[in-house]
Amino acid sequence: MKKRLLCAGALACLLPAAGFAAEGVVSWADPTCGYFVLKLPDGDPNYAYGLFSVKTPPVPKVDDVIEGDVQAAQEPTVKNSTSGTSHDVIHWADAREPKMLIRNSPVQCASRWKKK
Repeated sequence: MKKRLLCAGALACLLPAAGFAAEGVVSWADPTCGYFVLKLPDGDPNYAYGLFSVKTPPVPKVDDVIEGDVQAAQEPTVKNSTSGTSHDVIHWADAREPKMLIRNSPVQCASRWKKK
């Protein structure tokens, strides 16, 4: 029995944790509408960025580091490591480039209309 528990413990250490918190950096944020674009953790390059809206303000700022399991649920709770605040967010979409998500953000997002 002890050997089985020992083996199970050793295997559990080798497997990645299910609740592993990944980190991403905010590449675009608009406080007028509560939306932001986050560089997602490494994975499929076609889904490198995610569009999120904040249910609990404040909206993260550009270059803030967000940590949490953003890809596991549609409405995750994430932590802003830069400011120390937590946010309930809604994950709307993923795309290869942030401009694809910004272009398709809601019309009330004022910075969506800024020319570069």
